[in-house]
Amino acid sequence: MRFLGAPASLPARRSQQKHAGMHAGAPRLLLLCLLGLLFPCAARAHVGSPNVFFEGKAGPYPVHVVIQPPEVIPGLAEISVRLEADGVERVTALPIKWNAGRKGAPPPDVARRVRGETNLYNAQLWFMEGGAQTVELEITGASGIGRVTVPVDAVAKRVLGMPAMLGGILLVLGLLLVALLLSVIGAAVRASVLEPGVAPASQRRWWARFATIGCALLLALLLWGGKRWWDADASDYRNNRLYKPMAAVAQVRAENGPRVLRLEINDQRFARSSPLVPDHGKLMHLFLMREPKLDAFAHLHPLKRDRKTFETVLPDLPAGSYRLYADITYETGFSDTLTTSVEVPEPLADRDTKPGSPLFDSDDSWRIASTSDGSSRQCRLAENYIMTWSCPEPAVPNRPVRLLFTVRDARDQPVMLEPFLGMRGHLALRREDGSVFTHLHPGGSASMAAMQLSMLRSEGKVKLDAAFGKDDPYCQLPPMTPGEQEWLRGNASTDTSSVAFPYAFPKPGSYRLWVQVKISGEILTGVYDLDVRSLKQS
Repeated sequence: MRFLGAPASLPARRSQQKHAGMHAGAPRLLLLCLLGLLFPCAARAHVGSPNVFFEGKAGPYPVHVVIQPPEVIPGLAEISVRLEADGVERVTALPIKWNAGRKGAPPPDVARRVRGETNLYNAQLWFMEGGAQTVELEITGASGIGRVTVPVDAVAKRVLGMPAMLGGILLVLGLLLVALLLSVIGAAVRASVLEPGVAPASQRRWWARFATIGCALLLALLLWGGKRWWDADASDYRNNRLYKPMAAVAQVRAENGPRVLRLEINDQRFARSSPLVPDHGKLMHLFLMREPKLDAFAHLHPLKRDRKTFETVLPDLPAGSYRLYADITYETGFSDTLTTSVEVPEPLADRDTKPGSPLFDSDDSWRIASTSDGSSRQCRLAENYIMTWSCPEPAVPNRPVRLLFTVRDARDQPVMLEPFLGMRGHLALRREDGSVFTHLHPGGSASMAAMQLSMLRSEGKVKLDAAFGKDDPYCQLPPMTPGEQEWLRGNASTDTSSVAFPYAFPKPGSYRLWVQVKISGEILTGVYDLDVRSLKQS
């Protein structure tokens, strides 16, 4: 196992370490681990679904990767790599800090083959600090060497409290150590300079008592000071170093025209953060879902008004209370999901959304559907198209699945899916209570912008810095390579009428899925409901 230390640069800038610094001393490592155990965190990157899924190629080798970030920082990340190739000799995982590059990375860790499996490998990496990370996988085998970089957002998100029994054991052991230390000090003063067999004089015994009492007072003072220092450092950790979601507010105005949604990110940390970069051509992917029935859905792309303000024209959505999720990617490669609620009023008469509006995005899409036909796994997209969901096995929490959707026309003939934002489709899913939200692509859950940034930085093609506090990033992402375009489209399947998404549902419950594809220039959305059950329930 290797230690990965990456600055928690988002949402606020951290001190940027330019050297490796991967191996911490024992006292600092112990302190960091205990702090990670004792204090709570909140995380909102892909809400309630922190695992990273990747499906693509590492050179000539098709791979399926699942990275489970640690639940506390510092902590261990679990990396699983499944290969669809023979003759694999070695799999390694290299941790790279976003601002350290390959030169600042430790030696790669060798992944071990999982016992009883022929093509599944596992590795563990320490994430010592939160923020944007990269895991570079290298496959060596009969077909040569293949590499792929997978971005990971490391954020602590829950409390690991110390068990009462363990605390009691440590307290007893600590008191025992103090008692032994005081007994050693008393014995040293009382008899350390005497000949064997000679009894200490009364005066020496009194000196031993005074020394023991004085050392006990000194130890008590040191322990009191240590606790004060610990409490101060813990308070700083809780208030300044834990990840907290950005505060955002949204409102809809409809005075003399179409309804316009304005999203403002007023959090002071956002003003100090690195600027946003486009993810497959859009600075923000905004999803609206009407609560509580989830019967209205929209996938929009707001226009940036200034650094903290984004606006978009609302489509023909019904009035009501909506939950808003906004996916963004920073220049450091860190991806985040902003969440808030907004009340959408009734549209004004004769003021429907027109494509000619300057705030209208041609890639915006929406659907109003009160129910989905989850029993048949079929959904009518339009008058002439039907989407079918292939689900051979029951969905079980934390079990990787491949969500496959196929579109056919009224004559039961396959329909070719056109690129939508560069890919065959998008999938947005949400647990009924809102505790889980995820935006998936055919290649996985990572944003394309984060993928590009991680690869360019690991290859030394862009500077290991970001324009913190500025409107525009230092790095201008180049056009995607043919290999990146293939990954983005999800061309692992030769069937152009199908699109598949790798995922694992994080917990049981009722989920709604919105699957978006583009046919004949029109963006269509399929709606499905799924009941995810644990093994005991199923």
